[in-house]
Amino acid sequence: MNTVVILPTYNERDNIKTLLDGIIDAWRKISGHKLTILVVDDTSPDGTGDIVRQYQKKHSHVILLTGKKEGLGSALLRGMNYALDTLHAEIIIQMDADLSHDPASLPLFMAALDKGVDFAVGSRYIAGGSIPDNWGLHRKLFSIVGNAIVRFGLGYTSVHDWTGGYRAYKQSFARDARGKLSKYQGYVFQIAFLYKAILAGAKIAEVPIRFTDRKFGHSKIAPSEYIRDVLAFVFRQRAKRAIYGPFLKFCVVGTIGFVINTILLELLVKLGFHPSIGSAVGAEFAILSNFLWNNSWTFGTRKITGLRSVKKFFQFNTASFGAILLQAGTVAVGTIFFGLPSYRFFYLVGVGFGLVWNYTMYSRVIWKRQPYMSL
Repeated sequence: MNTVVILPTYNERDNIKTLLDGIIDAWRKISGHKLTILVVDDTSPDGTGDIVRQYQKKHSHVILLTGKKEGLGSALLRGMNYALDTLHAEIIIQMDADLSHDPASLPLFMAALDKGVDFAVGSRYIAGGSIPDNWGLHRKLFSIVGNAIVRFGLGYTSVHDWTGGYRAYKQSFARDARGKLSKYQGYVFQIAFLYKAILAGAKIAEVPIRFTDRKFGHSKIAPSEYIRDVLAFVFRQRAKRAIYGPFLKFCVVGTIGFVINTILLELLVKLGFHPSIGSAVGAEFAILSNFLWNNSWTFGTRKITGLRSVKKFFQFNTASFGAILLQAGTVAVGTIFFGLPSYRFFYLVGVGFGLVWNYTMYSRVIWKRQPYMSL
């Protein structure tokens, strides 16, 4: 497959040749993938671009893309656009250019994608991964705390390293996300891209990496901006999910089901059936409506298709049976103690109990997220 390695650079004159050699050496262990290396240089004043131009004379699969300095996110996005539109990349890999990412790990990333993973994330915080021992305490805290804020703030705790820049992913996820990433910079770009890939249904794997501190040049991290921007991103996304997330969609779908349920309840009561019977029958028809709408809309990124949808519908029905029991049972008990005229009140109470039950079962059982993998 056509694979493009993107290397964003700014003042990496002392590192870039060593990194290019390392990538080419590592690629000899990878078969079935065509390599192109795309160096995205922000017109480095130290002459990084000149080093790459000299290197290109003997390596035609190395490409230099220059532009003005606008930050890491803009450089990655510029490289991503070029890789997709000009180089027609099927797989994109991104690495830091300061030798902190070991090219020898590249076969692990490609092996993950060959096994069906959509997005392989280099992780310093799983077994086999590490951060430099010589990092100061403040830098270790910024890295660990920053990742913890994202993991627990966004609620996707199975991914351990959100801010690292060593990744490999299929072109479809880059193509889908690139139009939504232009407003993000630095580490927030990395977080936002991975988050959008997860929301789009990407199958994620983590690859252990040993992060090495740079030998030449200076770190470009600004700690106070880093924590501020991470907190702001997590807060905005949580707020957006609260307003537009699955639970709101679930409530809309539930309202449609509620209307169906109520109409059938009132109709059957008028025909002489006990309200508990009408409630149960109405609930069953509402379940069919709920399954179709939830599958196509509420949990659309985890949509069930083909013959599996038939099996899942029966599982859905079984899970929903708990809500039917809660609803019918509440009506039955309520009317025993307070009489038949009270059935509407207890029907509403039962619907509330069923709402909580159903959302829990649907999100955690029927449309549960695919587990993430560590390699």
